[in-house]
This record gives sequence, structure tokens and C-alpha cells, in this order.
Amino acid sequence: MESGEKRRRPNRPVRVEDVARVAGVSPITVSRALSYPDKVKEETRARILEAVAQTGYVVNRFASSLRSGRSNVISVFVSSLMNPHFASSMQGILDAFEGSPYQLMFAQTGYSEQFEADLLETVLPFRPAGVVFTGVIRSDKSREALQQLAIPVIEMWGYRPDPIDMLLGFSNHEGGRLMGEHFGQKGFRRIAYSGHTIERGAERIAGFREGLARHDATINLIHPMEGTRRIADGIDAFRDIRAQLPDVDAIFFGTDILATGAVLGAEKMGVEVPREVAIAGFGGLDYTPHVRPSLTTIHVSGYEMGRDAGRMLLRRLNGERVDKPVVQQPISLEARDSTNR
Repeated sequence: MESGEKRRRPNRPVRVEDVARVAGVSPITVSRALSYPDKVKEETRARILEAVAQTGYVVNRFASSLRSGRSNVISVFVSSLMNPHFASSMQGILDAFEGSPYQLMFAQTGYSEQFEADLLETVLPFRPAGVVFTGVIRSDKSREALQQLAIPVIEMWGYRPDPIDMLLGFSNHEGGRLMGEHFGQKGFRRIAYSGHTIERGAERIAGFREGLARHDATINLIHPMEGTRRIADGIDAFRDIRAQLPDVDAIFFGTDILATGAVLGAEKMGVEVPREVAIAGFGGLDYTPHVRPSLTTIHVSGYEMGRDAGRMLLRRLNGERVDKPVVQQPISLEARDSTNR
């Protein structure tokens, strides 16, 4: 024993009481010095910081937030961190929070409503300052839990008239309708869709059908591609669709990634785009004008969506009023060579 005190057990984490003993102050003074340094005398603060260095004490921000009811952590739930559409939105959010006292913590939910609910049950007890989703929450249980928490919440990349708190997105139905109109105007008649078919995907398909119907056309084949997908999946999808619908003359893919893979797949099979098969994507990724042939797509500005969502959330966290809690971003059809027949 040293100074009449028991030695600290080597496997026990350093606690604020340990720092207080070394510094010769009370535990509450240590907490105040670390959380609100301007409220502690400079001499005392220096002694506490020296004790922190000696003991190796690390502030447990989660424990602090549980005690105080305050947090500087923003929980961001992303469907897929590999998806470049969502990645650009995350960069926009990060840029919006740059220089603020808040830290962003990311979690990947996949496209599973149950997994999303399980993650919420894990994270929400830590009382984050705010929550962001790259999707619209559909589970009534999850929506109720978030509303009861009474913290700022932003849903993105979709639309519903009754958001949990704030929503910044666009109409997937309208995006599908625009592409359906385009395909119909071009006179395509043997048409396939490949991509997500539930939630956002279902809305997109419904709009696509509506746009085609205005030109007496319809979807002849739906090729489901759920979850996170890569270029190679687009190559495989093109081969599968040609096998199932040999006379297909136009394919609408739910993402630019799949569409780009399909263009490569067509080249591998010796199929000319767009003379034999027209191909279009969704999302407006920045490389789509440079694909050969350049890719027709529905333009959605993921970066601006994330940046604007971050700014809305930051205003709420700063106690400012958000006049328009629901914002629908404009989308547009970018008609290029891949459908220009």
C-alpha cells in the first residue's frame, strides 16, 4: 500500500475517483475540469490534467451522456457504406458538421428493417444528440421509440407525408415515372427492370409502370436485385435478363452501378448499346456522362441532400427553428447515348 491507500487493481479501469485522489481534489471537480474547463481555476485544472496523464484516465463520453442527459454524438444509420450514392450523402453530412462540437458515429443497417430495429435498441439508450437515416423508417415500433426520445431525427432518400421529425428526400415514384415516360417516348416495347423491388424499389417500379402505361407499354420482366450490389452484379444481371427475355430492347436498372455493369456485360456478349438494347440507371453518379456510351439516368444529388440534412440537424441542435421540416429535392432525367436510338 502507498500513502495508506490500497493499490488499484491492475485490471480495473481508471476511474474519476482515482484521478481525484492523485490530484488532491474531489471527483466532481475533476468532472467539471474535463467537461467545463473554463469553470475551474487554471492551477487546479493543470493539476488535474497532470493526474489524468499519470493515471491514464480516459473520459467515458457515453457514461457522461447517460448521467447528464446530454451528448455530442450523432448516430447515422446507413443502409450500405459501400453504396456510392449514400457515401456522397455521408460526405455532405460530415462537411455540414465540420467545426461543430458534434461527432458522427456510423452504423450499417443493410436493407433489413429488423436489423435496423435491433441497432436502434442498442444505440438509443446512449441518448445520442440526434439521429440520421438513409431511408424512411417504416416500423411503427421504431418510429414510436424515436419520437418518445424527443431528439432531432432526419430521414433521407425517400418520402412520406408524416416523418418522425424532419425529412429530406425525393420521390422514387416520380423518378420511375420519368424513366417510364422516356422509354415510352423512345418506342421501347420489350422492357425489363432490375434492382430493388421492396420499399424504395417498389415505389420506383410503380412510377415506372405509370410512365410506361401512358405510351401503352408495360414491364415484361422484373429481375430482383436486393441488397448492396457491385459492377459485377450488373454484368450478371444483363446476362440473366437476356436469357429470360431474349428480345429485350430496353432495361431500367435501379442503380447506376448495375447499369454500368450491364453496359460492360453487353460489350462482353457482343451486344450493341443502344442499337440492340437500351440501358438506363438511377442516381446520377458523377461518372455516368463518361461511360461509353454515356449513361441515361435519373439525377439525384446525394451530396447536397446530405449537406442540407446536416445543416437542418445542426440548426435544431443549436436551438434554432427549422421552417421547412420536410423538403423534397428536385430530380431530373439525364437522357444520354445509352438510350438514344
